[in-house]
Amino acid sequence: KQIETGEVTLIPQLDPQIHIKSDIPYKASNGWAIEVSNWSGQFSGITEIILPNGDVLDVDFLDTHMQNVCLYFPDPEVEWRAYKMKKTIIGYIYRPMDKLKFFQNCSAGQIISKADDNPPWIIVFHSLDDTLAANWPGRLWRAEVLGALEPQDHTGNYTRCISVKIIKEVKTEILFGEFGSKIEEILHFASTLQLQTAQHLANSMHEDAKSITSEGWHRWIKTNGSVDRNPNDDLSGVVAIGGNARKSPIGHGLSLVHRSVSEAAKRDMGEAAFEEDDKGIWLIRPWSDAAGVLMEAAWAFGAPDLFNQVEIDTLLKGWNQRENQ
Repeated sequence: KQIETGEVTLIPQLDPQIHIKSDIPYKASNGWAIEVSNWSGQFSGITEIILPNGDVLDVDFLDTHMQNVCLYFPDPEVEWRAYKMKKTIIGYIYRPMDKLKFFQNCSAGQIISKADDNPPWIIVFHSLDDTLAANWPGRLWRAEVLGALEPQDHTGNYTRCISVKIIKEVKTEILFGEFGSKIEEILHFASTLQLQTAQHLANSMHEDAKSITSEGWHRWIKTNGSVDRNPNDDLSGVVAIGGNARKSPIGHGLSLVHRSVSEAAKRDMGEAAFEEDDKGIWLIRPWSDAAGVLMEAAWAFGAPDLFNQVEIDTLLKGWNQRENQ
């Protein structure tokens, strides 16, 4: 009870977040010591109590003479605060529309579990900046981890899960920042492109827009707390920078715009919409220019603080003429 109230505090002698399948010894502030079974990061019972005089009350003694202690399990708040075990992990789950599976009809409060611990797992990203949205459109939920895979065997800011509790569904536009609704408008337009419209966009692009997006990258790198090691590099056409958690000022928005145009091009022209060299596979014109115009618009709408009004107008030239065919 004194541990629960904080009157007695514990110092773990092993990190309970690392030694997740061990007995964790604690030194108590009143001169006692205890040992707690840790199973997958969760409090699983007191296994030993050591008195200040050195006497040991082991698990057999507790089971015979102190069954209330033997059966003791703290509530989750105490488990984390006092014993540093099983911190509640709450994050985000993103699923593309074509891979919803058992998330198709999920709702707030619902528990979703896998039948086994084999991949593919349920992935809970720890923050919006960490959330990977590789395909669009999709759906986004706030969720609590109930059953984490052990061991995790990765270093990313996400948890592989076999069981989660849905807290609520949230709008996917928040993945792209403050002005995410405009980015989703661009994504929708990109996904419906046809050759004629792509050609019109390409013809409408401003000749200075590419260099402005390159400068936008360099400005963002500096304001994002990073060192711009190559300030003279041309970064126009870049969709993500791996050294930053957010990848870009609008999350994965730039890469999704480019991917949406690529998918539209493939539907319209098949493999003829692409060319290959020793560096990779690339969109041909006018699709590549159309993708550039739409990414320029995403820059202008999604990160307006990086540009002055003249630059914003330049970035939006192609977008503003998209319907004037």
